[in-house]
Amino acid sequence: MTDPTLYNRFQANKQYDAAKLRTDDLRSEIAKDRDRIVHSSAFRRLQGKSQIVGVEVGDFFRTRITHSFECAQIGRGIATNVMSKDAWETVVVDQQDFPDLVEAACLAHDVGHPPFGHNGERALAEQMRKLNSSLFEGNPQSLRIATLLEPKVFAPTELAPSTPRWLGLDLTRSTLRALIKYPEIETVAMLDEKHPKFGCYDDRADRNYYDWIWQGLAEPKKTLAAEIMDVSDDIAYAVHDFEDGVWAGMIPLYELLQGNAHYRRLLEQKVLASDSKRDPDKQLFASDEFAPTFEELFESAEAIDRLEYLRDVGYDRTREARATLKNFTAWLIGELINAVSGSGKFVKPTDEVARRIALLKEMAWLWMIERTDMATIHFGQERLITRVFEGYWASPEQLPRREEWLPIKAKGTTEQLEGEPWPEKARLICDHIAGMTDGYAHAVYDQMYRASQRRDLRLAY
Repeated sequence: MTDPTLYNRFQANKQYDAAKLRTDDLRSEIAKDRDRIVHSSAFRRLQGKSQIVGVEVGDFFRTRITHSFECAQIGRGIATNVMSKDAWETVVVDQQDFPDLVEAACLAHDVGHPPFGHNGERALAEQMRKLNSSLFEGNPQSLRIATLLEPKVFAPTELAPSTPRWLGLDLTRSTLRALIKYPEIETVAMLDEKHPKFGCYDDRADRNYYDWIWQGLAEPKKTLAAEIMDVSDDIAYAVHDFEDGVWAGMIPLYELLQGNAHYRRLLEQKVLASDSKRDPDKQLFASDEFAPTFEELFESAEAIDRLEYLRDVGYDRTREARATLKNFTAWLIGELINAVSGSGKFVKPTDEVARRIALLKEMAWLWMIERTDMATIHFGQERLITRVFEGYWASPEQLPRREEWLPIKAKGTTEQLEGEPWPEKARLICDHIAGMTDGYAHAVYDQMYRASQRRDLRLAY
């Protein structure tokens, strides 16, 4: 039976907001959530955040915002396929809301990513370990933006009815549950893990909202909508980064299709090395599965027909080459969507489907992310974020959110020692840097360390 509280919002004092409620809005509550996400400044800033190749390199490559739109399109396609047979009633009240819910989760899933992607993420995580005894991770940051940082709703809550607070976008329980890929709160033990994954920071404001999201359930559990969002993200990432890599001449598709033994061996070694890092019971390529998976992707009858031009000529950026590549990747996406939803019920990718996704991802890692000429750039990106954090730490008066810094400063004046951890200060700086676009991070660095003057790119939440 559907939980009637799924569409509740954290803003519980309805009397406070009654005068502001529209009576002519025919959208469902889930559709309102989706639209709030699309119109948020955090979502809009994704246009300036890199997916793999830097946003300043060219205007063809995917950014975080184009990836999010494509992820949402894939998620909506899967949700539409399964909405009549699968357990939609576990996440929405009205069946028709299910595709909108998955789309909303897909649109919002990356809003917490910092500038420079995983390079910025690593730099912020290291600073937070040192100065806050906690972590930074893109998934809980997305939840924090949706429930606290985005300036959409300022209102009392049932937890503090006499003290209004920022509620972020004040999304419904349904949408927030769909957004949480890892339903677990940060723990001290995670500080010792290399790449910990969790859904909520161990911070009072975050925990209060997180507890409300899962209220009434025995324990938090990844929902059907979150499962579909997660797989849609994987499909979009795998196929579209492959497409970008071939277009840019980074992924040697022509050599691979021609049977070049050197390139195939490089790819196989990369795939098997990554697979060996999985838990033994989750390994995908343990039984000589590389060759069959490669053949299924690129040498099946359907693939041969679609790749004819690229197999004969290579990617020469002619109109025919571009159309061939686009039609091939569109076919791949359709195949993967059908594989996880063709039966009318959502099925997690396993066996050959999971192997195809993994192989495509490793092509991007090998020839786009781990290129030797990218190592210097990645080092520089991490160092840039670290130096900007250090600059704000030394002189937090630079922060544009002065109204939030001054109370923290007043509270800490008699309690903090120079260089000692200061959780509230660290979190404020981290939130600000995490919201930056790549270009804004570069501009702030130049202002801090080169005293450069250029047009104002200050981030306003």
